[in-house]
Amino acid sequence: MIIELFNGSVAQFLSCPTLCLGDVEPLLQKHCQRLSESEKQVMFWLASQEVAVEISTPPETIPLSPSDFFTAVHSLRRRCLIDKVTANGRSRFTLQPVIKEYVKHQSWASTDN
Repeated sequence: MIIELFNGSVAQFLSCPTLCLGDVEPLLQKHCQRLSESEKQVMFWLASQEVAVEISTPPETIPLSPSDFFTAVHSLRRRCLIDKVTANGRSRFTLQPVIKEYVKHQSWASTDN
């Protein structure tokens, strides 16, 4: 859909006021329905970040123990829901733009944060 309607420009697609993911939306819904509460909290936190973030210290805004936080990140990484970016020997984590916007539009994303 992005290629057909927006000439492949993800930025132009994401600038639209209404999020319409077409065939991708049911797939994202299915993945997100299976998330634990801790995974949802991590997804929402990552969706609220402007750039990829380090996770060496769990954020204070997420009410999870460090163990639960790292377990959630690891699980999300295994499911390919978060991306790892490596630069200068440091790992940072982020969401792909379409997943980030999807998470921001979910009612579960703002329940605890």
